[in-house]
Amino acid sequence: MRTTSKRVGYLITLLAILTAPQSARAGAKEEARKHYDRAIELIDDGQLAEAIVEFQRSYDLTKHFSVLYNIGQVYVSLAKPVEAIAAYEGYLVGGGRNIPVARRSEVEKEIARQKVRIATLVFRILPDGATVRVDGNEVGRAQPLSVGIGEHVISVVADGYQPAEVKVTVAGEDRRTIELTLTPISEKKVEPDALVAPVATPILPPAAPPSAMTAPVPNLNPTVSTVTDSPASPRTMTGMQKAGLAVGVAGIAGIATGTVCWLVGRNRHDDAVSYWNQGSNDAKAQSLQGQAQDYATAANVGVIAGGTLTILGAVLYFVGRPEAQTATPGIQARLMPAIGLGSAGVNLGGTW
Repeated sequence: MRTTSKRVGYLITLLAILTAPQSARAGAKEEARKHYDRAIELIDDGQLAEAIVEFQRSYDLTKHFSVLYNIGQVYVSLAKPVEAIAAYEGYLVGGGRNIPVARRSEVEKEIARQKVRIATLVFRILPDGATVRVDGNEVGRAQPLSVGIGEHVISVVADGYQPAEVKVTVAGEDRRTIELTLTPISEKKVEPDALVAPVATPILPPAAPPSAMTAPVPNLNPTVSTVTDSPASPRTMTGMQKAGLAVGVAGIAGIATGTVCWLVGRNRHDDAVSYWNQGSNDAKAQSLQGQAQDYATAANVGVIAGGTLTILGAVLYFVGRPEAQTATPGIQARLMPAIGLGSAGVNLGGTW
């Protein structure tokens, strides 16, 4: 503050209050003067925030525009450009032609100086009915919000949703878009735009059909049969089985490639979220998020194609296998009755 000029401004304001139109009640003017004097004392003690309260009470009692000039000066000292401009503009509008040319020029220059110390916040919040607060003060979302240089805390709350909070640091004339989507309380909280890991379904071989059990039928005819054992043929892979193995290996490789792409994409996404939360580099965050989406697409393609090839390989392998030959036990013997037309007896048979 330039102490001398501001002292003169305070005295001019006090005189304006004391010479206010007679329509203002004498008691109100006296009360306004007390609050005004108290504000000056608080400024001398360095209690600027408290001085604002006293100045505002004095203004509320008289509605004299000159008090707004003092309020604007204190807000400048408190490094609150948004509030300072509002007070100064109210002073110019309320004073109109009653403000000297030199004073009007001084105030207009100060307004221009304070405007370059203001940043703009634009809100994109879901759900629509959420309450938004900036530095603890509730704000509307329909219009951009002007804030001073420095760090600000944005908090969002809504019934039935997890609250969210983010800190942003802005410089003069910045324009920052704040995008927040609240998570319903019934759902588990996840990172915004999180990648979903593709899950490969394990391929199980088809179950072999149970072998039919045939009950022995008594031989009603007295016949003798001879069974000759044949050596079990060795099992070899058919061409279709070899093709099935090759296709299955290619499918597994596709699933592995898709998984690697997903891991890389997840890392890119985490880095993008970190940049967004810090508010340091939106362009870098958008680039990383784009890379993450590309890797996610590659991961899905790899897993889907790999899973399809794996299933096809399993089908080819099991369809193309040769039928298993079961070796006949070395020695088997059976004794059963034989009843025929006009004859009866016992049959002894077996293999060896």
